[in-house]
Amino acid sequence: MLAAGISDQGRVRPNNEDRFLILDESPLMLIAVADGMGGHAAGEVASSMALEVIKSYLDSHRREILQTARQGKTLLPYLQEMLALANDQILQSSGENSEYNGMGTTLTMVLHIFDMSWLAHIGDSRAYLYREQSMQQLTEDHTLVSQLIKNGQLRAEEASDHPQRNILTRALGTDKDAWFDIFPLALQKGDCLLLCTDGLHSLVGAEEMAGIIAESSSREEAVAKMVNLANARGGTDNITVILAEKL
Repeated sequence: MLAAGISDQGRVRPNNEDRFLILDESPLMLIAVADGMGGHAAGEVASSMALEVIKSYLDSHRREILQTARQGKTLLPYLQEMLALANDQILQSSGENSEYNGMGTTLTMVLHIFDMSWLAHIGDSRAYLYREQSMQQLTEDHTLVSQLIKNGQLRAEEASDHPQRNILTRALGTDKDAWFDIFPLALQKGDCLLLCTDGLHSLVGAEEMAGIIAESSSREEAVAKMVNLANARGGTDNITVILAEKL
């Protein structure tokens, strides 16, 4: 699997609270995006901390994770422990420093080892699967608006204009008992995974993303075009995107 990523401040926000990680240590690969939130610099602290904890965990548990994957066993316990550690670290830092009080972050990540892939997700960043020129959203937004739509209290077409569209119902580092969506992925040769923060998907539709991938000559070109399009439409938030292709 090969990947390209980019993070852009956008045209409105005073700083970039998004972070992304591409960890390529064959046969292990991890891609992740995180969109931090909180006052002052707390958002970027939370998103950076989440990715640092994940990288450190993979470094220290690499041997047993590879052995488990080689045996075809589930990677779920490792992902649960890894995310719980990241959640606890952010919560602890938030409690120890008043400037970080209430900080948190979204996190959407895919761990790929040999032919095994697992997706873990919390918040409103997204993962999409691009296959045969069509795009499928793999993750569910953990937002108030998404919950209202699911309950039949709001129509999907009303979501983009809803005054509470940015309120998260789940995030990393905001609750002691964080609840993550974790599940395996069945990927085929030629599939692409697109991970992005809401700075992209709130301004660029899934069909448009698919069109950009189809017309681009490289992963680097595709992610740059997506960021440029989001900025052309106002760049109202930080914009981060990773595009990874299974070879």
